[in-house]
Amino acid sequence: MKKLLLMPFLFLISISPINSETKEKRVYGKYDFYAKCLDDALPRTINNGLVYECSMKSKEEIDNLIQEKISSKGECDKEGFESHACTLQRSQKAFKTYYQTECNWNKYGTMYSYCEMMLKKDRLKWLDKTLGS
Repeated sequence: MKKLLLMPFLFLISISPINSETKEKRVYGKYDFYAKCLDDALPRTINNGLVYECSMKSKEEIDNLIQEKISSKGECDKEGFESHACTLQRSQKAFKTYYQTECNWNKYGTMYSYCEMMLKKDRLKWLDKTLGS
């Protein structure tokens, strides 16, 4: 008798929207390294360690893409009129000062890497828009 009562309940659980959402293949945006990292780590509990780990992995990917975009405009030669490559490098140095200051002054503490990663992601999107992707 207990099995008969339990069978419909188990059937309903297996077809519930919650269950189907977890089995669904997610599509990630161009720079959604962080979200993909978190999803890959599930069902681990999301905690400071996982946020730090995924932030660092994402930041590394984003750093490489930023450097690739800046390097694609050539070398910075200091002679004569300032080239686009020099402008980009100068802009990147200013951006580094900005994110270090912003993330430190706002007392992100253990979430410093998350703050840095999010600001760099925005910078990468801006570079895409201004330099073309």
